[in-house]
Amino acid sequence: MAEKALDVTGQWDGQFSYPHALPPEFFSASLFETADGLGGTVTERAANGQGETCFVSTIRGVRHGTSVRFTKTYEGGGRQHAVLYTGALNADGSEIEGEWRIAGSWSGRFLMLRRGGGGGATMRQAEEALTD
Repeated sequence: MAEKALDVTGQWDGQFSYPHALPPEFFSASLFETADGLGGTVTERAANGQGETCFVSTIRGVRHGTSVRFTKTYEGGGRQHAVLYTGALNADGSEIEGEWRIAGSWSGRFLMLRRGGGGGATMRQAEEALTD
């Protein structure tokens, strides 16, 4: 498959799971990819007892072939840590799946689905996959 076909630029919906009995959290991401790397913004609403709190973060990273790696940095609010995401882009460029990690702390799985991607799992299927 051509390298350009794997470009991650676009709108994504995703979720990440926690290593404990906490519910997964859902997020939306707007990504752009250039020759020098990838960047974007992420918005998420806490589902783990923090009420209707909304968090905004920026991401910076790289994609090499199907390997995607980026750091999410929260902008103010109650979360003041960076999160490293390492994952793989599927063959048709519609999903990114992998692991997130907070240095010296928690880690878990994540799944991102390209909005209007035309293939792959729905968010309900994604939730089931991440909680298995």
